[in-house]
Amino acid sequence: MSVTILSPLERIPILPPELIDETIDHLWDDHKALEACSLTSRSWVPSSRLHLFRTVRVRSAEDCIKLSALLQSSPIIAHCIRKLTIDAEYKGVDEDGTPSEDDSWVNEATGLLSKLRRVHTLALSRVKWTSLSYSTRNAFTSVFSTVKTLLLFEVQFHASGDVLRFLSRFPVLSELYFHGVSWDRETPPPEPEDYHLGEHMDLTYLFLDPKSSPTLVTEWLLRHPSEKKLRTIQLCWREIENTETLGALLQSSGSDLECLRVEFPSGLSEEALLRNQLTLAHNTGLRTLHFGGLDVTAATARTLFSDRLFTWIAVMLGQVRSSLLREVVFELELPEVHDLQSLDWTRINRELSRPEFDGLLLRFYVNCTRRDRSPSLEAEILREVESRLPDFIEQGSLRVSCI
Repeated sequence: MSVTILSPLERIPILPPELIDETIDHLWDDHKALEACSLTSRSWVPSSRLHLFRTVRVRSAEDCIKLSALLQSSPIIAHCIRKLTIDAEYKGVDEDGTPSEDDSWVNEATGLLSKLRRVHTLALSRVKWTSLSYSTRNAFTSVFSTVKTLLLFEVQFHASGDVLRFLSRFPVLSELYFHGVSWDRETPPPEPEDYHLGEHMDLTYLFLDPKSSPTLVTEWLLRHPSEKKLRTIQLCWREIENTETLGALLQSSGSDLECLRVEFPSGLSEEALLRNQLTLAHNTGLRTLHFGGLDVTAATARTLFSDRLFTWIAVMLGQVRSSLLREVVFELELPEVHDLQSLDWTRINRELSRPEFDGLLLRFYVNCTRRDRSPSLEAEILREVESRLPDFIEQGSLRVSCI
């Protein structure tokens, strides 16, 4: 009989690769732990490297040089980069006190952009797009083909048409965040043939902030040949004279829309809602409805001849035809708790206590500007709201938080 004696290394149990990968996946946001894992074993390197280089942020010419050198020495890293941020940080202020950004170095990113073929999230911050060289913009286009999530923060264009041509270069875009985007002049929209690259775009998430013109992007989406399947819309709409465009977007989203977060800083007339310029009747799959930016002080200054504020809220609630609605949120800013009395509680209570809303969760986020945040303040607001919504309280849940 022969006896085989195993060495100490041979007696060490070996974990299956899938368990190693899953373990490393749990460390996705722990940079030091991932570095340690990459040095532990050669077999641990691929998973560790994927998370280490998944998100890359470039903020200067020096960052460009370092990243280019890294990709030159290890080309496989380019396949790991899935989220890319190009961030032109502020370098100071102009003579008139206007913040000034330094984006001249972005043209130096041309070489490395052509190596990135798997980026699914692209963020551009404080970049003057139409001031970039032709070769740089062309290099970005090679990245656009795989981008599903696009975040634009204070990006500048020469003309409104340039913005739309830019957006039309993303063929598989599904999420768009549009924050502080600006342009110098208005120009006619692109011709229909300019949409050919993005004709299969499947946009499901749209964020439009008040610093940009929401009408420009909304009208572009309505003209776009792709099918509208927006599941989440979050926007701040100042252009109250043009609510029909927003209404058309909601109608085109239909039953696909699940979450709507809206702000109307300049107010909203009941007349526009009653004429069906803006209606939620078509959004039969709506699950969350969020009313933000409800500033009582500002609304009082606009509404001189009425003792009720935000009357349009009750009208919008009355438009809801979704039996799937599970949450309604109010974000309020007011001086004192007694200012809550100015809301049209009778109509709000009636709409929220409809039988199809049984089990609805109602949240209030309140900023009481003349009071310090405290548990006693939350309790006081809760009592006030409960007293105004007796029928809703019988069938729904109420949560109040001070912010």
